[in-house]
Amino acid sequence: MHFFRILLLVLFLAVPARAQPAYPSKPITLVAAFAPGGATDTAARIIAKELSIELGQPVVVDNRAGAGGAIGASSVARAAPDGYTLLLGTGSELVVLPAVKIKAPYDALKAFEPIAEIGTISFVLVAHPAVPANTVQELVALARASPGKLSYASFGMGSTNHLLGEFFMKRSGTDLLHVPYKGSAAAATDLVAGEVKLAFDTTTVAMPLVQSGKLKALAVLSSARSNAAPDVPTLTESGIALATVGWVGVLGPHGMPAPIVSRLNEAINKVLATPAIRDAFAERGVGVVTTTPQQFGDFLKSEVNEWTEVVKASGVQVE
Repeated sequence: MHFFRILLLVLFLAVPARAQPAYPSKPITLVAAFAPGGATDTAARIIAKELSIELGQPVVVDNRAGAGGAIGASSVARAAPDGYTLLLGTGSELVVLPAVKIKAPYDALKAFEPIAEIGTISFVLVAHPAVPANTVQELVALARASPGKLSYASFGMGSTNHLLGEFFMKRSGTDLLHVPYKGSAAAATDLVAGEVKLAFDTTTVAMPLVQSGKLKALAVLSSARSNAAPDVPTLTESGIALATVGWVGVLGPHGMPAPIVSRLNEAINKVLATPAIRDAFAERGVGVVTTTPQQFGDFLKSEVNEWTEVVKASGVQVE
């Protein structure tokens, strides 16, 4: 009997423990919180294609638009923190929206796991060609002469470019009509058609339309002129003290295992270092940024603190 017990013990110890499959072992969903065709969607698709090769699994872009980006971001915050549902997030839905909402949909610092910032995006003030203003000064004079008549499009209530419009009005002493959309592509379509007259859109979306003559650019909102629009003056040069840039990065649900976060960060930074990605981003006015998860987390915290104070000082709030 003793012999059989020893034999059973030996056989038990000889059975290998069931190993966890190496990450990733199945497709990854990368959520873009805005509709197809905008800067966020474009960046998501460029990154997803190369990440699929680097990780050896499909990375599928899922556009979940609505509520200024809150629908897509919230879906990721609620997902299992296993690395298979990620967000191509921006400052718009993660930082600005919670700051301007009376009831914030989430706390970005508690709901998400920062993985890697990937780039910065410039904004540009564009107008329909029929608008009788070719400079910011002329636009301000036109808007002051007809308060509440000139309309501007945004990506949604509480989005970054909604707030940029609010700040522009405060700094210029004008009154514009805000028209929210579900994303940049829909806003640009109506702007080109003349349904709305102005937009504070990304250079990624707006500059090709400017170059084709469908829109005209009045000013970029970065502190210096943009490589995507070198001949366009800044708002500051044009007499309006307003300068900012947008950013994009990859995040997951809070609580992701550190090894998975590290694996994704390493893969993303490797992809961002390739000339093909850098060239593709540069063509669209996106400046490549590489960070560690800690650096991205620190940056996100500083953005939340800064925009919370800016919004509080502006008095802008939405339901």
